[in-house]
Amino acid sequence: MVFGQPQFLPLLVLASLPLLVHLLARRQRRVVPFSMTKFLREVAQQTQGRRWLRELLLLLLRTSAVLFALTALVRPYAPILLPLPPAPTAIALVIDNSLSTQGRSPSRLRGRETWFDRSLKSCERVLKEVGAEVALLAADDPSEPVCDFTSEPSRSLNALRQIRPTFKALDLSPALQTADALLAQHPAAVKRILVFTDLQSEPFRSLALPSLKNPLVIVDAKPNEPVGNVRLIAKLRLPLDPNMDGSAITELKNTSKLPLNGCVVAQVAKKSFARLKVSLAAKEQKAIVLPLPSWVLDAANQRGLVEVEIRWESGLDAFAWDDFVRFVFKPPKNLIVINAVREGRQFVDAALKATGITHHESRITLDTDAVIASTPTDSEIAHRLVNWLQQGKKVLLVADSLNSPIWSMLNLSVRPSKSGQKRRVQWVDESHPILQGLGNSLQSVTVQPFVEVNCPSLKALATLEDGTMFLAELSVGSGQCLLLTVPLNLQRNDLVYSPVFVPLVHRFVRFSAYGHELSPEESETEPQAKLGNSTVVPESESDFHLLLRSEFAVGLQKFGATLVTANQLPAALLSETILRDLTSLCFALLLLCLLTESILTLILWKRAR
Repeated sequence: MVFGQPQFLPLLVLASLPLLVHLLARRQRRVVPFSMTKFLREVAQQTQGRRWLRELLLLLLRTSAVLFALTALVRPYAPILLPLPPAPTAIALVIDNSLSTQGRSPSRLRGRETWFDRSLKSCERVLKEVGAEVALLAADDPSEPVCDFTSEPSRSLNALRQIRPTFKALDLSPALQTADALLAQHPAAVKRILVFTDLQSEPFRSLALPSLKNPLVIVDAKPNEPVGNVRLIAKLRLPLDPNMDGSAITELKNTSKLPLNGCVVAQVAKKSFARLKVSLAAKEQKAIVLPLPSWVLDAANQRGLVEVEIRWESGLDAFAWDDFVRFVFKPPKNLIVINAVREGRQFVDAALKATGITHHESRITLDTDAVIASTPTDSEIAHRLVNWLQQGKKVLLVADSLNSPIWSMLNLSVRPSKSGQKRRVQWVDESHPILQGLGNSLQSVTVQPFVEVNCPSLKALATLEDGTMFLAELSVGSGQCLLLTVPLNLQRNDLVYSPVFVPLVHRFVRFSAYGHELSPEESETEPQAKLGNSTVVPESESDFHLLLRSEFAVGLQKFGATLVTANQLPAALLSETILRDLTSLCFALLLLCLLTESILTLILWKRAR
């Protein structure tokens, strides 16, 4: 039995008042012996016995009347099969609007309805058919309910239609705890937490529910059939050498217990340039390489950009948001380069023109892709270059001035080189993408150093015979600065006439524009592709390697939770354990006791006359 107002339970002791009054009002009689009254004494004892029974009956009726009155005050509820009104019911509905609920059933019979839509339809049935006060909570904002407790279905339905699916991987634990706290403050006798989910969100994936004081019912929005899903992750390797083809490294991961067959398609400007059929066993992971022909780099759209998409196509895949990756980059002929070199400017222009890069600018803008500049003597230009680097950009800096403010801005210690002779390049770090395969050509270059630069964070990429740095790399914020320690003139070096100069300039420009490899990043927003930046949905929402529904039900039993499907009407489940309000029954019994006591008193009064 449940009490709606348990604070009045101590008042039930007042039901003993009639008995207490009766005991206090009893008169003590003294027995006086009297001769020749034996017969009369027996009659008096019989009369006294009947009077004791009448007093006991009246005492019981009065005590029961007081008890029923006090019981009605505490509002009792119990599962009694009588035509009584149901007990007040409060339900906290938690809607899982995480990314995985946007999955769709592969079955054609179910159409293209998402699991989130199925959850909303099932929730609408609860709001319309269960007579209860309902509060709505969305999993993405568990701090406060979308709709407070209300018994008006129209109000809760309007709030339900405002909930939208997100692209986040959500943990439902905070929402469950908020729902439990809301129910703790509600005076209803029947309380229930009802969760509409696809079992992808925590804590269901780990079966580690928080401690709850109220019963928990979980509605699985997925269909009662096996669910398959493959997650696609791709990396686009763009060639720094114009004579080489790139590639798309594609990784397919079957995150379900079903074997899946499909096709990987790579396309640019809605034209396929690679297609491969793939079969994946359950939980299998496979990596494939798709060639990136050279013509793809020139397939620019109207905006002057190349958009490459790698997609997985399978009719049995239930989740579409992790089946594609898009990349956007500028083709080499559209790259914007600033040539601000004082000495050897004509050599840089010739190298850019030889590789088809002819679009030059004189001022750094947001559209600028690469900067090749001498060390600036103007502090404003130096600040602009440093800010450009800190934004994640790349600069090739030619050291041809000792009195540049940029040295202190980059925390570099610079002094004139003491070497008066030209020396040959001896060591080249060919692990760097710009220098791969250029070691032999660079080692034929002779150089007379102009400055010696020292900095703990400076990384040498090429050194001379005496160990002096010739080419170095410095990280500035999220950007990179390549430092050439000699000016581009024939008196100091023969680099501009060597066969390595043109590919070195060309590789630097391409590396500055889109790097060596484009990789997507996880983001809790809709997958999108911007210039040099691509996003994919969180991996945690792609894992459909779930337990069977029967295994889930067994695992949830230890938490006292019940697992049902979206096809089962939650109202039927709630009606099995609903309590009845016994207040009206207590009032009826109270009136019956008072009426019976009145009739009995009237009869006894008439007999006494």
